[in-house]
Amino acid sequence: MQIASLTFVMTVLPVLLCVDYLLPDRMQQGFLVLCGMLLYGWGNPVRILYPAAFLCYDYGTGLLLEKYRKNKILSAGILCVSVMLQITAMSWIRNTAQENLFFPFGIAIYTLQGLGYLIGIYRKHHSPAGNFLTLALYLLFFPALFAGGLFSYAEFAEQNQHKHLNIVSLSNGLSLFIRGLAEKVVLADTFGYIFRELRQIAPENMSMLTAWLTTVIFSMYLYFELLGYSEMARGLGKCLGYELPKNFSHPFFTSSMTAFMKSWNMTLVLWFETNFRKLLFRNCSQKGLGNLGFLLMWVLIGAWYGMKMPFILWGLLMGLLLLNEKIFLEKIIRQKYIAGVVYTAVISQFLWVLFFSGSLTEIFGYWKAMIGFGNGVLDRTGIYFLVSYLALILIGFYIATDLFRNIAERLAVSQFGQLMMSFMPLFHGILLVCCLAAMLYGEQNSRLWLWI
Repeated sequence: MQIASLTFVMTVLPVLLCVDYLLPDRMQQGFLVLCGMLLYGWGNPVRILYPAAFLCYDYGTGLLLEKYRKNKILSAGILCVSVMLQITAMSWIRNTAQENLFFPFGIAIYTLQGLGYLIGIYRKHHSPAGNFLTLALYLLFFPALFAGGLFSYAEFAEQNQHKHLNIVSLSNGLSLFIRGLAEKVVLADTFGYIFRELRQIAPENMSMLTAWLTTVIFSMYLYFELLGYSEMARGLGKCLGYELPKNFSHPFFTSSMTAFMKSWNMTLVLWFETNFRKLLFRNCSQKGLGNLGFLLMWVLIGAWYGMKMPFILWGLLMGLLLLNEKIFLEKIIRQKYIAGVVYTAVISQFLWVLFFSGSLTEIFGYWKAMIGFGNGVLDRTGIYFLVSYLALILIGFYIATDLFRNIAERLAVSQFGQLMMSFMPLFHGILLVCCLAAMLYGEQNSRLWLWI
């Protein structure tokens, strides 16, 4: 079941929170594990078999790694087998079973969480879970199960020991959940609808304006889709007494691709930095090997988004761009902020084409149209979509930049802002009604990215 569904928001969530707050502390962990299993297998209990099997596997493997901690060769072999087994299983299922009832949603997130747990034991960052339920809750924590963000077992176990449920965390969590829900069902689903309309046009029939509108609309859709789920997960985590990490932080209008990626899916990049690059390339004294490890890391990040050539190409190009900025362009970007913003905006839009195109031919078709070699510079379709949705695009960009955060922070310390804060419960109530209306009448069940 999706956490952005009408059934979850109106029926499951109120019951779940009431029961969790009424249960004694010793029973809450088991209750949340049960909730995770029920929501994961909602409508098709067979789906729970995959995470249940690897939950048992990760628990046993963690104990083995701890037992043979002093034998570096054996523990490294156990870890390598575990990594290859889980990556192979994830790849096979994602490539063959997406239309099958067996396909488990959020499989890539579940796999990375499990591998991060084992790598953390191998690197002596934490001990194996002494309690099976604690590991089960970590891997089946339903707020973050479908779309992240990623968090370490050590942080989660520490919070699990000292968590406290109170009305303040519940209020803050519900407010954050509602804002995330609005970003998903109001903004993301609207941008998704517009994007699907634009995708009906073949790239060779697109003008330059239409091609750019397609990529801009897609970037807004993808950002608010992932941001919405991430903020909903953080909100639910707060309600349940857990502080989940922030996953997105206003990436648009940054002055470099490096700054852009530091604000985009931050926990994913951190996971690969910690559990791949620093594990395999931390002792590289040669810059060439270090740079190779960096490129390989970004290829794997691209493969995580999708086991297809366009995603892998996206990862490779992103790695090359980030290396180029680090080696050659860093000083120039610092001195030329406006030029850096334009450069980042243009390059990022070209790269988003790799996310939604199905083939290299289609990719080059969009790129040709974007540089003016398609169906001219302007056409009626592009002008129609621009006039119709310009206000929505501007609102989306405004919310996705630091401008929105800076104004919100300034208002919060002013007298007017403090007065407005007293009306926040009313505002969130109205926002929730708008979200329910959007889910009831709008484009619901937009699941383009849940399978990752």
